[in-house]
Amino acid sequence: MKNDPRSSVRRKPAGGVGSVRLAAVSNVAAVAFDDEGAVCTLCDFADAAQVMECRILEDESTFVERLTADKGVFAVRHTLSLVADRNLAEAWLDASFLEESRCGGFVAQVTLNDGRRLLAGYSKRFGGEQPLRIKSIEVTSGRRPAEEPTVTLVLENLDTSFAARLETE
Repeated sequence: MKNDPRSSVRRKPAGGVGSVRLAAVSNVAAVAFDDEGAVCTLCDFADAAQVMECRILEDESTFVERLTADKGVFAVRHTLSLVADRNLAEAWLDASFLEESRCGGFVAQVTLNDGRRLLAGYSKRFGGEQPLRIKSIEVTSGRRPAEEPTVTLVLENLDTSFAARLETE
């Protein structure tokens, strides 16, 4: 919801990432976009059991898209930072997960806290040629005895457009 500049009522913005589904780009079976590539109307996976529902900590994860221009050429860097309880993110530290990122990469269905859904790591122009890949993984123990250990997974890719709005179900 946007704030109406004529209204005295102000709404608090809802930022952040609410949920993420992550799949190997090789698991993508069918994707359809509108003519401009701004809306994804279909995103099916060959094996739904291989789609990872990331159990992230509330109010910790982010999705950032940064457009840069170099001599009139645009590039958009997509950065998805996922923060999870160390005990719930074991798959991120698994050798096969790391190998998938190195050799294939990932597609993410990102649901933002404001309700928007985005498709990252797959675009109309490049298809799955520019998937999300691991930029870093940080494992922390926590500083205090009651602080839970966390894992921060940072995935990144480079494209020529912002992530498509996902309007499938």
